[in-house]
Amino acid sequence: MLEWNEAIIVENGHLEHPGYRYHFQGRDNDLIFRYDNTPHFPGLETFPNHKHLADKVSAANMPSVQEVLKEVKRLLKTPQKR
Repeated sequence: MLEWNEAIIVENGHLEHPGYRYHFQGRDNDLIFRYDNTPHFPGLETFPNHKHLADKVSAANMPSVQEVLKEVKRLLKTPQKR
């Protein structure tokens, strides 16, 4: 499941993204990844932007729609451990 939540504001012809969450999980509801900008990891160099994996959180800039879809596609082609 890929869940896409994004707030977009257009102001003076400029797009702003005050909040986003791109959440990808497996069949067993296990987290594969989630990108978001919830401000709860202030020590990361890309704060508030970051990426959650099953076992860690790392610095990550806000990805584009195309980047997220490419990552999902690549991961779906990778055999999963059962």
